[in-house]
Amino acid sequence: MIERDPKTLARLQTVVTALIEHRVSTSLVDVERALARWRSGAHSALAAHSAVLRHAARCERTVERVTAAAGDRPEGILRDAVDAGLMSAEEFVELVGKPHTEVETINALRDDDDASAPDKRRTLEQLLSRGPVLVHIDARRSEVAVPPRFRTDASLVLRFGYTLQPAIRDLEIDDEAISGTLTFGGSPFHVMLPWTAVYAAMVEGEQRGTVWPEDVPEDVLTGSGDQPATTTVPTATATVIDNSAESRAKRTTHLKLVE
Repeated sequence: MIERDPKTLARLQTVVTALIEHRVSTSLVDVERALARWRSGAHSALAAHSAVLRHAARCERTVERVTAAAGDRPEGILRDAVDAGLMSAEEFVELVGKPHTEVETINALRDDDDASAPDKRRTLEQLLSRGPVLVHIDARRSEVAVPPRFRTDASLVLRFGYTLQPAIRDLEIDDEAISGTLTFGGSPFHVMLPWTAVYAAMVEGEQRGTVWPEDVPEDVLTGSGDQPATTTVPTATATVIDNSAESRAKRTTHLKLVE
């Protein structure tokens, strides 16, 4: 257990600052690369802007993790500092009294896709309490379960709700995914949408929604890539939004406007 003397606490604060600065500096490399590609014409302005938003999201998550651990898991912060090369293994033993390999990491510098899963779950639950929700997903991800004809769609939009007809009787939302049996052209299919594949959601009929910019596929932001043309099924539980080139252009613009 780490001692709570002033000298050790001061060192812990220094490590906290160093971890955050490390995350910011490494993430800025991606931003600089995206800006350089934008200036050269290889990237659109939207793609560069998306890199900036991803940078902000990464840094915010790092601050949240480190701040949360500072009170009850300071050893985990120091462990991450050793892993990042910001502290020696010898100093860790001196401060904590055991090797850093025996202490669980707090994943301060983790940059995984599902870091925003709890936020997505809370947001979807709140939106569903107001009415049917249109969920935007990248169906190309291997863990997504949708009918085969939609598996190559980077901007598939499915409709979920508690009062739809036919009803989604097995609708389930947990920390891993949103799932349930939807009806596609009269045929039922049990869909599974991991939060890693969800990048936007809005209540049907409303003009504003929620976008997780770090998860929006780059080709959706830029409007590049060949996307399959799907059909609109307005009376089905699973409403598949038209994905023609014109529709994609309009939806890309919409993603810039929502919160």
